[in-house]
Amino acid sequence: MDNNFSYFPIFINIQNKDIIIFGAGKIALRRTMSLLNTGCNITIVAPNILEEFYSINYKNLTIIKDFYNKKYIEKAFIVLAITNSQEINNEIYLDCIKNNIIINVASNKEKCDFFFPGVIHKEDYTIGICGNGKNHKLIKNILNKIKNFLG
Repeated sequence: MDNNFSYFPIFINIQNKDIIIFGAGKIALRRTMSLLNTGCNITIVAPNILEEFYSINYKNLTIIKDFYNKKYIEKAFIVLAITNSQEINNEIYLDCIKNNIIINVASNKEKCDFFFPGVIHKEDYTIGICGNGKNHKLIKNILNKIKNFLG
């Protein structure tokens, strides 16, 4: 990937789109929680599932206790690779690239078509801020300052 490019910030409607998340640990849980108010269809696929996933009250959430299989990405709009295995994450990445599926490999910013921003949702607006895959603490700090400023 060319290092001389910039990510383009975009707010996209993912209502009724299929988001597949491979992995069911703490990072996957945070990503899942950030997607809940979008109206997307979320499928979690992992052999081991954090108990917290089972208490999520979201009608468009499917949990599949299984290992990665490319059959799960066939209808995916976006895929998140958040497993504990770099090999599996890379396999997911390569399958998504081959199939023109938007991919985010949480452990490797070079294999991300997009980054998850810090988000503030209000009735009349949404603010997103991103650190381009770097310095997550700084972004959290900036986000908190914006929240405090807005009241």
